[in-house]
Amino acid sequence: MNNIFDIYKKIYKLDTLDLDYIKDNSISFIFFDNDDKCYLNETHSFVTYSSLLQLKMVDLIYNIEKIYSLKIYNFFPLCFTKNNSIIMACKIKEKSSKLKLIDKKKIKEVTDLLDKESKYYSDDYDDERLLIEKYNSRYRFYHNFIKRYFLTEKKRRKKEYLKLINELITTDISSIIDVSCGDNDDVFRSCKDVPLVVGNDINAYHIKRAQNRYRNVVFTNNNMLHLKYNDYCFDVSYCKNTLHHLNGTSEIKLALKNLLKVSNKVIIVEIEDPKVTGGMPRFLNKYLYIKFLKDAGKKFLDFKGFKNAIDSSCEDKCNISYLTFENILGKYMIAVIEKR
Repeated sequence: MNNIFDIYKKIYKLDTLDLDYIKDNSISFIFFDNDDKCYLNETHSFVTYSSLLQLKMVDLIYNIEKIYSLKIYNFFPLCFTKNNSIIMACKIKEKSSKLKLIDKKKIKEVTDLLDKESKYYSDDYDDERLLIEKYNSRYRFYHNFIKRYFLTEKKRRKKEYLKLINELITTDISSIIDVSCGDNDDVFRSCKDVPLVVGNDINAYHIKRAQNRYRNVVFTNNNMLHLKYNDYCFDVSYCKNTLHHLNGTSEIKLALKNLLKVSNKVIIVEIEDPKVTGGMPRFLNKYLYIKFLKDAGKKFLDFKGFKNAIDSSCEDKCNISYLTFENILGKYMIAVIEKR
């Protein structure tokens, strides 16, 4: 099960449409922008690749960007078709002369789906991506110098942390998803022998960067508040340092609800509010992450808030255990949630 269609069919819960204008065994791309306008290629056809290719979706995204001289900010599947094809939607901002505006009524079945899904990829979710692009040189300096020579793996106790995560995941699994992987590779390093490893993030910048390093991982670009995966298609869901990017309790509850739909076991890892931890973690958060890297996540939790948020969402239907892990960056609060 290596081609894109087989993998997507296994993990995604999508409508299946009967469309005579979509080629058999294909991956067909449609493009949209912030003005709800849709685009196809110069001949008013879908940009199409064979779904039988042994390639990653990110490889196709790179290829499209190069051929059509554009930048893709988000990409996600809209639907399957009865002739074993997938229709993908790609969000763009800058117009390309190689794409043509289309009348949405001509492919209404597809554009109706796109109108429903595109709201989950609005500019409201783009803050972090835009900041990373604006301060790209700072992020390169952070990865290539600061993490290599100052915030080293030894100081971050990476070996001990990965050992702990391995123990929490357990070894007898066949699939796992990191639902908001960002630039974090814990799951990819811990689960090299797991048959299906999925890395998801709403920020396509992270996805593109990670795919070059981890070719065995399937990367997707979905909003974790609107996951379209099949119910319980993963043995474990992993989510690290994401809750402080969400807008309050309601979004945390929605995120947890979504995670418990796609797996029976969920591991949540969240850095404790640096103001509570104090010392070096507070210094690093204030001057490195906020002032230098312009980190967009600021809604940190203390342990009581972390536990209350998870208990109020899951306690009546799950067994929950809590533990902590400390390194130079701070105290990590960990919740292991398993459905009863």
